[in-house]
Amino acid sequence: MRKPSNAILFIAAGIYLALGAVAGYTTVNAVILLLIGIERYRTDRAHISIVVIVISTLVLIITQFALLVVVVLISLGIYYFRAKPPTFGAYVSKHRLFLNMRLDEQSWVLQSMSYWHAIGEVRMDMSQAVPEEKETTIVLQGLVGDLDILVPDDYGIEVEASVLIGQVSFKQIKEGGMFHRLSWKSPNYDDCEMRLKLQLFYLVGDIKLRTV
Repeated sequence: MRKPSNAILFIAAGIYLALGAVAGYTTVNAVILLLIGIERYRTDRAHISIVVIVISTLVLIITQFALLVVVVLISLGIYYFRAKPPTFGAYVSKHRLFLNMRLDEQSWVLQSMSYWHAIGEVRMDMSQAVPEEKETTIVLQGLVGDLDILVPDDYGIEVEASVLIGQVSFKQIKEGGMFHRLSWKSPNYDDCEMRLKLQLFYLVGDIKLRTV
């Protein structure tokens, strides 16, 4: 029974040493701590996890600044390519280093929006929202994100979500690990009175979509 465990341990050690030799052990350790911090924050919202995330991110910025700049520029390029304003209705487009969006406790106005951010937490309850238009488009993209979005079951939903590292969950679908992408559209989307398009893209993310 110990052989499989030993094999996994040796493989993990080999991967760690290989990545450390290529990227540097400081960078690898920072990435590991960042993932642990995100998972801990997703589980119990502990303050220590926020400290770990911030410190790990700062270490990565300092040690891999050039690489980070490249990643940010690529992410922004993809954002501008995808974030096309709707042909009608109000539209909000913003860029932020940190985003803390909580729209889950009282009534709020739902309008098309597009946000790019480095690190963010988003809570949306569409059942509390008052839509301005019959069809709404929401684009959320960034480097690190924790999203929990609640959508009424009678909405027509079209969702495209992807994370490089993390997990995406929607209805009975739950994928975790690396390189996960979800593309789904309500069968009766065009016939629904209210329609919602979600475009969610993160390098490291935990995306939860729920219906009520």
